[in-house]
Amino acid sequence: MEKMLLLKAIKEKEVIKYLEGKDGYNFEVEHWVNASAPTDWTKIIPKGIYAVYRENPEFKIDEIYEDALLEMMDGDPFDIYVALSIIHFQLIREERNASPFTIDKIKVLKKLSQTLIRNKEKLMNYFEWEGKKYKEGIWGEVIRIDKLFKSKWNISIIDYNFT
Repeated sequence: MEKMLLLKAIKEKEVIKYLEGKDGYNFEVEHWVNASAPTDWTKIIPKGIYAVYRENPEFKIDEIYEDALLEMMDGDPFDIYVALSIIHFQLIREERNASPFTIDKIKVLKKLSQTLIRNKEKLMNYFEWEGKKYKEGIWGEVIRIDKLFKSKWNISIIDYNFT
C-alpha cells in the first residue's frame, strides 16, 4: 500500500503530500505509539521510499525525497516540523545501515539549521502535533531533537556552523 501510494505521488508530483500525510496519503500512527504525527513515517519511508528506490531505481526517489525535504523547509511550521522529523528518522536509519541510500547531510542539515533559526518565533507559536507537549510549541520538539543530535552525532541543528 505504501509503495503503491508513493508511485501515485511520484506520478502526480505529490511526494510532499505523501510525506506529510495529506490528501489521501495518510497512514495512521499505531494507537500504542506515544507520538503525535500526521502520518506514520516508520511505515511510509521503509515500505514506500526505500522499496521504490530498490525496485524502481529509474524513478530516482532518493533525489526526489531529498528535494522534497529541502522544499518543505521553505514552508510553514507544519512543513518544517515534518522535514525535521523525517530527517531525524532518516539519519537514524542511515546510522543503522537500514537505508539503501544516504542523503547529503551537509546540504540538508545546513538548510535545516538555517530554517530552524529563521523560523524560531513561528515554531514557538505552533502548538499542533508534538508542539502540544511543550509550552514553547514545536520549538520544544526542536530542542529535544537537537539534544539527541548532540548526544548521538555530536552536532547541533540549531547552533552548528555547516561550512
